[in-house]
Order: sequence, then C-alpha cells, then structure tokens
Amino acid sequence: MRFAELEIPHDPDVYVSDIGQALQYRRDLFGGPFSELLQGVMRGDSEWSAGERELMASFVSSLRQCPF
Repeated sequence: MRFAELEIPHDPDVYVSDIGQALQYRRDLFGGPFSELLQGVMRGDSEWSAGERELMASFVSSLRQCPF
C-alpha cells in the first residue's frame, strides 16, 4: 500500500502515528509530494533492495531513538 492511499480513521480509540497524520494534513501541500518522494527513495531504482533500505531506515531510527 502506498502512503498516499492511507486514510486516517476518525475513531478516537484508533492510534494513528504522527507521520500518518502529517501525510493526511493538506495532502496537496505536503502529504502527496512527500509520499511520492518517499516511494521513489524506498522503492525506486537502486543497488540496494527495498528490504535493505527498510533495514537501514529502521537502524537509523533506532540510533536516533525514534519509533519506526
């Protein structure tokens, strides 16, 4: 599923991450362009596989003590 396809539920009992909320806020200004950029970085042509890129992203997030 592409990030741009996510829909934020309006149920207050459902957790939605901050990045999920940011991608939905003013999609034309931030969410849409950022999602396209992210898909290009994570799934575009590269010497690294998509899995290797995901692993690097999770490693950097853990070093920065950021929930992935």
